[in-house]
Amino acid sequence: MPNVDKKFPRKYLSPSFDASNAADVTRLYDELLARAVASRDDLEKFIFDWEELGGAIHDRYSRAHVASTVDTTDEKAEKAYMQLVEQVLPLTETYGFKLNKKMLETPAAGQLGEFYACHLRTARKDVEIFREENVPLGVQERKLVNEFEKIMGGLTAKFRGKELTMQQLARFLEEPDGATRREAYEARVAVRSRVAGELDALYDRMLEVRRKIAANAGFKSFRDYTFASMHRFDYAPEDCFKFHDAIERHVVPVVSRFHDARMKKLGVPTLRPWDLQVDPESKTPITPFSTAGELVEGCRKIFRQVDAELGEYFDHMISKKLLDLDSRKGKAPGGYCTSFSEERVPFIFMNAAGTKRDVDTLLHEGGHSFHYYLSREIPLTSYHHTGLEFAEVASMAMELLSRPYFKEFYAKDVLPRVLDDQLKKVVEFFPFMAMIDAFQHWVYTAPPDATGAQARRSMWSELERRFQPKLDWSGLEGYRDLGWQYPHVFAVPFYYVEYGIAQLGALAVWKQSLDDHHAAVERYKSGLRLGGSKPLPELFSAVGARFGMSGEIIAPLVQAVEKNLSR
Repeated sequence: MPNVDKKFPRKYLSPSFDASNAADVTRLYDELLARAVASRDDLEKFIFDWEELGGAIHDRYSRAHVASTVDTTDEKAEKAYMQLVEQVLPLTETYGFKLNKKMLETPAAGQLGEFYACHLRTARKDVEIFREENVPLGVQERKLVNEFEKIMGGLTAKFRGKELTMQQLARFLEEPDGATRREAYEARVAVRSRVAGELDALYDRMLEVRRKIAANAGFKSFRDYTFASMHRFDYAPEDCFKFHDAIERHVVPVVSRFHDARMKKLGVPTLRPWDLQVDPESKTPITPFSTAGELVEGCRKIFRQVDAELGEYFDHMISKKLLDLDSRKGKAPGGYCTSFSEERVPFIFMNAAGTKRDVDTLLHEGGHSFHYYLSREIPLTSYHHTGLEFAEVASMAMELLSRPYFKEFYAKDVLPRVLDDQLKKVVEFFPFMAMIDAFQHWVYTAPPDATGAQARRSMWSELERRFQPKLDWSGLEGYRDLGWQYPHVFAVPFYYVEYGIAQLGALAVWKQSLDDHHAAVERYKSGLRLGGSKPLPELFSAVGARFGMSGEIIAPLVQAVEKNLSR
């Protein structure tokens, strides 16, 4: 079994070094910059020492970010986080450029060998696009994202005499009673509509900053800049457009059939937005757990049955209190898995409210955490993380590999419906993913004067008609057109198509598991152990999947889903 308590002591940094001290960070960066690097051994030591410093900074940043998101009202935590954002992170960018140049211009770089190939490729791209004037703009952008998180973290709705977070309110969208669902949905509409103008203005400021960053780096658009900065070496914008078209051709008709069946079971003439989460065959909402403790225990049992090693990792997270799962006022929305680089452990954050989606979320974030555990012993610490396209395979595949063990949360009479619902949701995700991605391609390449608040609403309306033709928004058109105001669009621009690419990889892993579950899990773990040490196509191949976004890849996977539905 794995040594989950393994220590990773500092070798270069002193035990007392504080990565939040900008002066100390600067001193060490200058020391690295001045160091003589003559041989391959010198260069490897230079890289490992630099990575140790980067790991210490990342660790401090991750802990500060966690503290600021578990309680967005904690002024002390926000101050500590912003101090890192304003004073330390800019140093990593400025010195990162200088140190990358030093590494790449050292004659010994040509002697590093295949293991460093991905590392050097990334460094070359980072040097190519770096501009000193973008450093303060990056700080400005992170401040705007923090502003967005504060707005969203403070949203609550009055519903039947109670003040609920958006996550808590979402539970009522699973109620069998249509009037209750509609009332809950309209409560959400009221809250989100109230801040729509504020979010529009905030997004305008984000667009301005991001366009400046792209222009400074010599790119025609922020879209093109982002493809470079996110190290998208294996596909281009044109591939994304083909992906959208393939989804429209192969997935939208399948989802429309799902929606027709849902309408029939619900006995409604049209499908309204509050009809999407309810189990149409249940008289009461399915409540898989009541407390965060029950959620943890159920997932613990599932992970141990999927694989004993993965179960050990999750037990370690429980024992080390590396989970913050319940929804509460003042907590930032959403869910994520981050890592504390010096201790080399993951941390999971989410907002659980007792829904099926919460179970899926913890299984998903659990997959990310296992990816980190499995890759954390790679000598090059930058390889502990990988391209988002493969990082999400780790999480999405775990949701699907957990299917045989859903009995830990669901009774026999509802289990087939839950399993069907999960597969349907996987397919139903693709059109929404295409909408978010297509919207961002448009907003970052169209002329600025053509992408104002009203134009954004009009574009989203077009995308709704293209990818969700069965949904009836009558009377809610104004709210429908705010659908682009989605967390990823604000906080992590262009981070969404990765979910679609990864979902194809995850479905391929699941499809293999239908023939040999154990072999599929072992292949999955082998691929995750590679971290970011290989290009995306090789990582996909390692888990038994094919990298790509074409209809040729999508169609058979969607067909496999339809074939495996119980009804």
